[in-house]
Amino acid sequence: MTTDRMAPTSTEGKFYDAALDVLAEDGYGALKVRALCRRMGLTTGVFYHSFSSWKEFTDRLLDFWREDGTLRVARLAASQTDDLHRLDDLVAAAMSLPHRAEAAIRVWGGIDADVGRVVAQVDQERLEAVSAAFLAVTGDPHLSERLAKAGIYLLVGFEQSHLPEDPATLEWALRLIEALALDPRVVEPS
Repeated sequence: MTTDRMAPTSTEGKFYDAALDVLAEDGYGALKVRALCRRMGLTTGVFYHSFSSWKEFTDRLLDFWREDGTLRVARLAASQTDDLHRLDDLVAAAMSLPHRAEAAIRVWGGIDADVGRVVAQVDQERLEAVSAAFLAVTGDPHLSERLAKAGIYLLVGFEQSHLPEDPATLEWALRLIEALALDPRVVEPS
């Protein structure tokens, strides 16, 4: 499964990628029309030719983020016929997410209720996709959901942490959660 971000094929897509870069590098507060256009070497006229308003742009940016980092990945994982490869694919997808941009989107979601609803929807869709992958391996719905939540909590914590980024340790920890699903001796905490 290819987990690279969708390559933009249009001016719109280039705006989305640039916006994710701004979010990753400078945070939610830096995401402004002029700053975005300056970064891209374009005029605000080009922006307003592509989008009727800032609200339309941010709504579509969040749709792009959701589609690329959640729905597309969930579809690809669901199409994987090998259950163990599906888990591997989901770990690879988690590792390829734009973590700093996601952190900024989560901050934004804490300020803007509409964005917060999209973040909650993404978290729920990710939970469902990962739970389904674990269920195919464990056959236990309760354990599958707990393992999926553990992975999502880990990912979100990584994204929100102010520690130096250590993707290798994130992948190691996600693989530990994956290994728990494969070990029949897993003891459920009370």
